[in-house]
Amino acid sequence: MITGAETAHLLPKTPTIFLDGTLPLVLEKTAAELGLRDGQVVQATLEAKLDALRLVLQGPLQGQSIDLPKELPASWRLASGDTALFRVQVLANGSIVLRPLQSGPAPGVTTGADIAPQALVPGRADQLGFRPPDMQALAQLLRPGMLEGLLQGLNASAPELGALQRWLKLRPAMAQLTPEKLQQAMQRSGFMTENLLTLGMGAGLIDLKSVLRQILRSGSQPDKADLMSDSLDDIESRQLMANESLNGREWVLSMMLPFADAEPVALRLVRGRRQPGQDKPPLVIHLHTRNQDLGEVWLQTRISDETEVDMVMWALREDVVKRAQSLAPNLAQELDSAGLHMTRLQIIHGQGPQEPMPFAPPATGSLLDVQT
Repeated sequence: MITGAETAHLLPKTPTIFLDGTLPLVLEKTAAELGLRDGQVVQATLEAKLDALRLVLQGPLQGQSIDLPKELPASWRLASGDTALFRVQVLANGSIVLRPLQSGPAPGVTTGADIAPQALVPGRADQLGFRPPDMQALAQLLRPGMLEGLLQGLNASAPELGALQRWLKLRPAMAQLTPEKLQQAMQRSGFMTENLLTLGMGAGLIDLKSVLRQILRSGSQPDKADLMSDSLDDIESRQLMANESLNGREWVLSMMLPFADAEPVALRLVRGRRQPGQDKPPLVIHLHTRNQDLGEVWLQTRISDETEVDMVMWALREDVVKRAQSLAPNLAQELDSAGLHMTRLQIIHGQGPQEPMPFAPPATGSLLDVQT
C-alpha cells in the first residue's frame, strides 16, 4: 500500500497563489531584504492601509511586510486583522508563490463551536510541512543497535521480522561504502521506493519505510511506536519537500544514510535550476554525522562541470582535523583516478554550517497535534 506523502499529489491541495499577471510580483530582491527563503513557513497578519492591503510578518520577521492587491483571490478568505500561515516558494524567474497553509475565516463564516473539529485539523501535507529540518527521530532510530533491539520484541513467525532482518543485513559498513552500495542504500531508505515502483524497478525491494509501517501495524513494539512514527514523518516530510522543490529555484533531496557499524549520515543534495544563457549549476552535497570515532563532522562538496570538485570539511576534534590534513594527498589521487579534479580542499577546525533554513515551531494555536 502506498500512503502518506507519496500520494499527496493525488489529494486536493491548498490553493496556490501566484503573484503574477494582474497581481504585483514580490521580486527576489524583496525576498532577500525580508529574509525569506524557499520552503520557509511564515505567519502573517492582513492589514488594510488606505487603498492597499498588506501582509505583516510575525515571529522572527516581525515588522516586515508584503504589499498585496486590495482584491484578494477568493481562495484566501482573509479579512483585515486575520492571521494565516504561508509556505514561501521562490520560482526560477524570481517571483514568489505563497501557499496558504491555514487561513482565517472569511466574514460571515460560522466559527468556533459551530465548526466541526475535523475542519480545524490541518491536512497531512500541512503537518509534514512543520517537521523540523534535522530529522532527529530518524537519526536516533538508525543508530547502531536501535533497530536490532526491535527484533527481540517481534514474533518469530511475523513477516515484519524477516523483512527487518533482511534490511539490517543489507546495510553497508562505512569503511566499505562504494558508489554502488550508496545507490542501493538510497533505494532501500524508503525515500524513493514509490518512484521506483512506477518505473517497474522496485519489485521485491525491502525499504525502511515499508518495514516500519509493518511493525507499527502489528502493534508489537508499543514502547518504540512514537519513535517509529516520528521517523516515518521525517521520511515523508523530506519526500514532500523534494517534490515541492521541483518547480522552485533549486532542487533539494534530503535523507539519512544508515550504516551497520556507525552513526547515520545526514545527506542533502542541492542543485539550482539552469537559467537561460548560463552554465549548468553545480551539484552541492552536504554531509553531517556524529561519529563515535571522529566526533561531529560536516562535509560540503561542490561538483562543477561534472569533474571539478571543491570540498570543505569541518570537525570539532583537533586530532580529526590533523588526520584529515595528512590524508588529503591520498584523496586527491583517488579523485584523479576516478576522472575528477580537486580544485580545493579546505579543512576547518570548528563547527560546520547549520541548517540552511532556520526552524522555529509555529505559534501556539496555529497547529493542532491530532495524535495528542
